[in-house]
Amino acid sequence: MLTTPVTDASAWVSADYANEDAYVTHLTPEEIEDADRAIAAVKRAGLAAEDLTQEDQFPLGVFGRRLKGMQRELEDGRGFTLLRGFPVERYAYHEQRIFLMGIIVHLGEPMHQDTAGTLVEEVLDRGLSYSNIQVRGYMTRAELTPHCDSGDAVCLLCIRPAKSGGISQLTSGMSIYNELLRSHPEYLELLYRGFRHNIRGNGPVGEWENVTRHYVPVFSYHEGRLSSRYNLKAMLTAEELPGVEPLSDMERNAITTIAELAMRPDLRLDITLRAGDVQMLNNHMMLHTRTSYEDFEEPDKKRFLIRSWSNMPNSRPLVDAFADHFNTGPRGAPALKVPST
Repeated sequence: MLTTPVTDASAWVSADYANEDAYVTHLTPEEIEDADRAIAAVKRAGLAAEDLTQEDQFPLGVFGRRLKGMQRELEDGRGFTLLRGFPVERYAYHEQRIFLMGIIVHLGEPMHQDTAGTLVEEVLDRGLSYSNIQVRGYMTRAELTPHCDSGDAVCLLCIRPAKSGGISQLTSGMSIYNELLRSHPEYLELLYRGFRHNIRGNGPVGEWENVTRHYVPVFSYHEGRLSSRYNLKAMLTAEELPGVEPLSDMERNAITTIAELAMRPDLRLDITLRAGDVQMLNNHMMLHTRTSYEDFEEPDKKRFLIRSWSNMPNSRPLVDAFADHFNTGPRGAPALKVPST
C-alpha cells in the first residue's frame, strides 16, 4: 500500500489545466495530409476499420510521431490527451472509423468492447434508460457516474456534439487517492482489497458470466506505480447478484466518497468536445464521466461519437486481480459469444 501522496504529473487538479492550451494538441496541415494518405491507402487495399491490426496497415509519418508522443503522455504523463482539428466533415462514416482505428493501432493492440467483438463502438442516445443495469451509459443521454473503461486506453472521436450538454468530465485517480490519504485513510484498506463487479453478461457463459469471480481493487500499488480502477454502478449493483455479499456501510461509504471526490470542481476538468476532437484516456489513471445532454431533433444532427479501446505496449505491469475485469484473464476483453441461430 502506498502511504505517501503521488507527486508526479498524473496527480493533477483542475487549476493545472484552466487554460486548454496546456492539454490540447492541434493537428497541423501536414499531419492531416498524413492521415488522409493513410485512409486512402487503407481504402485502396480494400480494408475496413476492423481489419487494421498493426501500424503498417495505417502508415503514418509525422502524424505517427505525434501519436507516439501522446502514447508516452498517456502512460508517463498526465494520463489524458486531446487532439483537435481532424476535419470529420470531409470524410464518410467508414473513413472516420478507419481514422479512429488507425490511431488505436498506433497506440497498441485493439481490444473488443462486448461479447459480439465490437472494435469501434457508436456512442449515441438510443432512447434507453441508464437506470436499467443491462443498459450501458453510452447508449443514453443521461448523466453518467464516474468510471473507467477497460483496456489500457480509451479513444473517442467526436463526430457531432450535442445541442447542449454532454460535457466530458475527467478526474485524476491519483489526485483522488491523495485526497483519500489526507482525509479518509480508513477507507484505503478496503479500496486496495476491492469489490466484486457486475459485468452484465460479459464474462464466460456459466457461473462467472455476470459477476467477477474475484475482488477487483480500486487502487493497486505494483512495481512502484499506483493504478486506479473504478466503476460505481458495477460495484453497487453487484450485491444484487447471487452469491455476492451485501456491501457494509463502510464499504458503501468508501466507494461513494470516490464518486463525490471525482465530481469536486477543484479536482474535475470539464471539456466540451468539438467535432473532430479525439480524446484519449489512460484507464489506470483517469476517471471520466459525462453530463446529461439535450439533442437535436434531426437524426443527422444528433450527438455522435465513436469509441475504441487499446492495450498499449508501454503500459505498466498490473496485478492479475486488478487487470482482469471480465473473468477472461489480465487485460482480457469481454468473452466472445457465438450468436444463437
